[in-house]
Amino acid sequence: MHGLVIFDVDGTLAHTSRVDDECWVDAAREVLGIDSMSTDWSDYTHSTDEAIASDLIRDRTDLPQTTATVHRLRDAFIERIRGALVTDPGLFRPVPGSPEVFATLRDAGWASAIATGGWRTTACLKLDAAGVPHAEVPAAHADDAHPRESIVTIAAERAERHHGRGFERIVYVGDGVWDVRAAGRLGIGFVGIAEGERASRLRDEGATTVLPDFAARDAFLSAIGSVARGPRRSGV
Repeated sequence: MHGLVIFDVDGTLAHTSRVDDECWVDAAREVLGIDSMSTDWSDYTHSTDEAIASDLIRDRTDLPQTTATVHRLRDAFIERIRGALVTDPGLFRPVPGSPEVFATLRDAGWASAIATGGWRTTACLKLDAAGVPHAEVPAAHADDAHPRESIVTIAAERAERHHGRGFERIVYVGDGVWDVRAAGRLGIGFVGIAEGERASRLRDEGATTVLPDFAARDAFLSAIGSVARGPRRSGV
């Protein structure tokens, strides 16, 4: 195998950032009594659901800092994602080319994994709704760790166990500035998936390769091949 390609979910494999933001705001209002909250996830200690929940509880409420409180918020968020899927399935669309991207990589000699800042249940709901097959793809989620780079590390470790080998070359594929930063801290390659202002933000953060989607198969394969590199010894 050439190496390992690890994917974010929201905004990367599925166009679900909008519904994600809306469900977060609604869940925080119900469970925490917060009328408004930032949905720029770079404003939080870590851009992952467990960390966002912990930050909100600590900084915006007098509720106890317990796992039970975090899970009340998580369960309310899951309920809203499920409700949105019933009322408006159009909010869960695949990024062009994403339903085929894992097969494309496999056929080209690359392994795949998923590392998302979202909770496991909602990540799977979104991917299923968007028609992105993922059941056989090793994955790590916000349930596993707070820092995104830790989630990426866990995903890589699970991919290594799944394939029975290590990977000398790794690429993280994402759409947020937090994804660029995580890849940089780990010393692995990065490919951005974004357009317009969001693509500009990735480039300003240091991303050298940003594509609009996965529709151009050869362009994507060329991009990951050009940026793939081994992680720092203390990283993945």
